[in-house]
Amino acid sequence: MKKEIITLIFSWIVVIGLYLWKIPAPLKGKAQIAFLFGQAIAWIYVFLSVYFKRVKFPFREFPYATNLSFSLHYLIYPAFVMFFEVTYPSSNSRTRVILHYALFIFITNLYAFFIGHYTELVKPLRNEFLNIPIFALLLFVAHQFNKWFQKGMKEANI
Repeated sequence: MKKEIITLIFSWIVVIGLYLWKIPAPLKGKAQIAFLFGQAIAWIYVFLSVYFKRVKFPFREFPYATNLSFSLHYLIYPAFVMFFEVTYPSSNSRTRVILHYALFIFITNLYAFFIGHYTELVKPLRNEFLNIPIFALLLFVAHQFNKWFQKGMKEANI
C-alpha cells in the first residue's frame, strides 16, 4: 500500500474516532454545522489555491474527476474547523482565545507540513508561510458564522 493511502486511512480513522468519542451529544449539532461550513470554506480555499497555482495534488482519490484532494478538503481540514469550534474557550479571556487560535493554526500547519514534505498528497508550489494568516482568517470566519448560526437557533427556539 502506498504511504498516501495509509496516511488518508489513518486520518479518516482519527477524525471519525475523535468525533464519536470526544464530542458530547449536546455539541454534535454545533460540530456538524462547523464541519459543513468548514467544508464550504475549505473547498473555496483549495479551489483558489489550485487555480492560482499555489499547490498541486499529485495523489488524488478521484484523479479523472478533479484536480483537488477529496479527503484533505472535505474531511480532514473541515474536522480541524469542527474541533476548533467545539473546543473554543467559553470565557472571554483574550489570552485564551489567542492561544486557542495559535494552537489550531499550529496543528493545521504542522499537519500540512508533514503531508506536504513526506507524502505525495500535496505539493506546495509557492510560499507555505502564507497559509498561517489564511488559516487564521478561515478559522475566524468559521467561528463568526457559527456564532451567528447558534444565535439564530437560540432565537428560533424562544
